[in-house]
Amino acid sequence: MERAALFADPLLHLFLLVAATIFVAWEFGAFPAALVSAGLVVVFPFGGGFLPGAPDGRGLALACAFWSVLLLLPGIHASTVSSTAGEIAAIESKRASRRSCGWFLAAGMAGGFGLWVSVADQAPIIVGILVGAVAAAFVRRGGANTDPTARIVALPWRAWVAGGAATTLAAYLIEYFPGHLGVWELRAVHPLYGFAWLGGGELLAQATAWIERRKSEKKFRNIIFGVMALVAIASVPLTMWKASGPGFLTVELSSLRLTKLPNGIVASNILAWLLRDGFTEKAWATLLPASLIMLAAWLLVVRQTGPRYRALLAFALGPCLVALGLACWQLSWWNGFDAVLMVLLVAGTVAVDGAESSRVMRWAWGGFVFTILALGMIQLVLSSVDPTARPLTQLEVEGLIERDFAHWLAKHASERGAVVLSPPDQTTALYYYGGLRGLGTVERGNRDGFGAAVRIASATTMEEAQELIRQREVAYIVIPSWNFSLDEYARIGLGQVEGSFIHLLHHWALPPWLRPVPYQLPNMAGLEGQSVTIFEVVDPQDDSVAFSRIADYFIEMGQLDLAASVGQGLRRFPADLGALVARLDVEVAVGDTAGYSQTFESLMTGLSKKADRFLPWDRRVSLAVMLARGKRVDLAREQMRRCLAEIDETKLRSLTTGSLYRLQVLTKAFGLEIADRRLRELALDLLPPSLRSRL
Repeated sequence: MERAALFADPLLHLFLLVAATIFVAWEFGAFPAALVSAGLVVVFPFGGGFLPGAPDGRGLALACAFWSVLLLLPGIHASTVSSTAGEIAAIESKRASRRSCGWFLAAGMAGGFGLWVSVADQAPIIVGILVGAVAAAFVRRGGANTDPTARIVALPWRAWVAGGAATTLAAYLIEYFPGHLGVWELRAVHPLYGFAWLGGGELLAQATAWIERRKSEKKFRNIIFGVMALVAIASVPLTMWKASGPGFLTVELSSLRLTKLPNGIVASNILAWLLRDGFTEKAWATLLPASLIMLAAWLLVVRQTGPRYRALLAFALGPCLVALGLACWQLSWWNGFDAVLMVLLVAGTVAVDGAESSRVMRWAWGGFVFTILALGMIQLVLSSVDPTARPLTQLEVEGLIERDFAHWLAKHASERGAVVLSPPDQTTALYYYGGLRGLGTVERGNRDGFGAAVRIASATTMEEAQELIRQREVAYIVIPSWNFSLDEYARIGLGQVEGSFIHLLHHWALPPWLRPVPYQLPNMAGLEGQSVTIFEVVDPQDDSVAFSRIADYFIEMGQLDLAASVGQGLRRFPADLGALVARLDVEVAVGDTAGYSQTFESLMTGLSKKADRFLPWDRRVSLAVMLARGKRVDLAREQMRRCLAEIDETKLRSLTTGSLYRLQVLTKAFGLEIADRRLRELALDLLPPSLRSRL
């Protein structure tokens, strides 16, 4: 899987480049093929959407969007034949009709496959095709009026619809048959999209026939089919409204990212980006290609452009305008805009190359396209500099933390494959690097897990949260400092974060069945100020034990103010030996010498009364450490012998890193040893390399 991830998207990009170049050269000539091949490589940000080692479905979705529009160009281009001889014109019309039908069917199948890959990326492109088809119909009618020798062949939009709807249904059955046919999740491929596509295609066929003034003898049938088509189209928004969800219009975190390249831009929309950063080089490289639309519109209205080329331009402008509107709403859609812009580039180049255009027009088109390609190439080259020569990006820093943390938690988990509640990105990292399981991903196949994560995060009482956690067998709750997805889950379920279970965890209002687990980030540049808070689900603890473990957590995490505050709270348990040990640990950490002396005397008094009989195992390890620090070596050795006699794998994993290190230091100092070789190896393996080397 890792090896394939390095090559998947680059190979897809190479296949797209080679296939598109050959196809355009075959249909339209060498010059359009040369421009589109260069555009597919260097236009920004599209050229940076196929990175090695970062595969996802977006690259394939962009390829499907590109082909679903490009395959229609030859069919539209072949639909106008010029001949004055009636018999020859009829033969040419029949040949052109068959040729158009094949390309339209193939384009529909490409669009249906695109819906299977990503409804969010393909559905707007289909809408853009409908817009472009209507615009092309008006242009074709105007061309027929001005050129009496031109014979307009009806475009086979019903063939396009048939190919798309059939592919959509087939994709749905492959994806969900037989066990999930009742799933009404409109973020994924669904028969309703094929049904709406049929309706849109029928309305389009009737509208273009009316616009092009082609006669129809079946007016009543057309009315009936038109009403049915409207019902089919309305089924999608009605289902979204009924399901109380935006379906494929859902805004995801990836929608805010312009590109996967290092130092990629992240913003809610294009306006927010420009207001924050201004018109930078990246902004010019992203926005300038959109002005190709204005140049294409100019070609559309000048007299030198013939009717068949105007139809190509009018059609290609439709998907571009729809994609441009979405790109202004979501940054990630600039990649989809660039994909359909490459089709407009082909149409415009064919129009300039084939029409009776002036030398100025050709130079203007070529120079403008060259400028766009040059700007994009500069951005891609700057992004591919030696990675050791630039600082780590925030995304790379987070990735390093997630990898290290996943390995660490997998080692310390009490059971293999423990269930974790964490934000979506961290959950998938825990899957991959740690072999753990999780609830919180937003993938469409994880509706139950996502719903459970939302219910837990938004629980209003500890009892409700505990029952939900018990049902899902959650062992750990993980809250990274840089990711607020669990807060968003609480907001989804409760309408606000305040008063939710996650809000209580942020403020350390812990129930007795949660234990904080200290985890130290790797010591490297770029991780300053970041942290990961971990809560382990345990059996209910006594208040004194719970406070003692919280004090240990704050000491190991270096949060001494909070540790001192907990130390004051531990004074509520003056006779509890575990609480006294924790107070000693706090007083050592904050440098309270006077308080340490008094607490140590109370500890010795408690030991003389055999108050350590029911001490939890991890508290006994801390007791041995405090006795050794207080120069009571004989008592410390006795406590350590008891610890080693009771040791097992679960108890070993329950220790914090500091306690585990001190356990092994004392064991070595007293000439003792963990009897089980496997446990000895585990005790060493649980330590970070820096501490392991000291032993």
